[in-house]
Amino acid sequence: MQLSAFSVPPSLRALPLLALLILPGLVPATALEAQANEVRDSPVLVVSGTARVEVAPDRARISFAVETEAETAREAGDANARLMDRVIEAVRGTEVRGLRVETSGYTLTPRYRTVRDDRTREIAGYTARNHVQVIVDEVEPVGRIVDAALDAGANRVAGLQFEVRDTEPHRKEALRQAVARARGEAEVMAEALGIRLGSPQHVQGGAEVPFPRGPQLRMEVMAMADEAPMTPVEAGLQTISANVTIRFLIHDEN
Repeated sequence: MQLSAFSVPPSLRALPLLALLILPGLVPATALEAQANEVRDSPVLVVSGTARVEVAPDRARISFAVETEAETAREAGDANARLMDRVIEAVRGTEVRGLRVETSGYTLTPRYRTVRDDRTREIAGYTARNHVQVIVDEVEPVGRIVDAALDAGANRVAGLQFEVRDTEPHRKEALRQAVARARGEAEVMAEALGIRLGSPQHVQGGAEVPFPRGPQLRMEVMAMADEAPMTPVEAGLQTISANVTIRFLIHDEN
């Protein structure tokens, strides 16, 4: 079968136009290669943009621990259970909306002492540790919750973290700002160079989700719990960062 430049065989007339265009012989391969080479060899302007969006945390995770000691494992466990029940009751008694309490760990371990000329060890008692995590979708009542737990008998504040529940809108905003700054830089540079900015050919980048904050605040709470009428807690702000690199085609104004 032969194809001419002026006619299409009846068997091919029903094919979509795109299928006809890519048939061998209708569009020279050299033309497509030339267009690709032209784009690849065109002068480009590469710019970068960064942005940071600060967000107030709206969730807190507080980890409490109750530690008790006794001569037997049963006594240590029973004492720990009674004390932890009081702590949980006190925390729930704050009546903070949406408060959740989860057990995050429990250990019961023997304590040893050395006897007989420092050569033999024997069990001197047992230590029970019970960890719970309190999750609350508010930041303001955190100090009140900490105080309630300490007053009820919690003897360890094992951790305090602040989070942003939904980071996606803020991540997208950071990306938008980073892209806008990159384009702004490119426009200023193009104007100064006397060139015309073309379309973007390559974009690379993204936005980082912040990690929960808390270790420094945890130490502050532990240090001040016995001194202040209400434990002061400041959540601060969390930062979402975005970075993009864009490669623009450029054209001579002439």
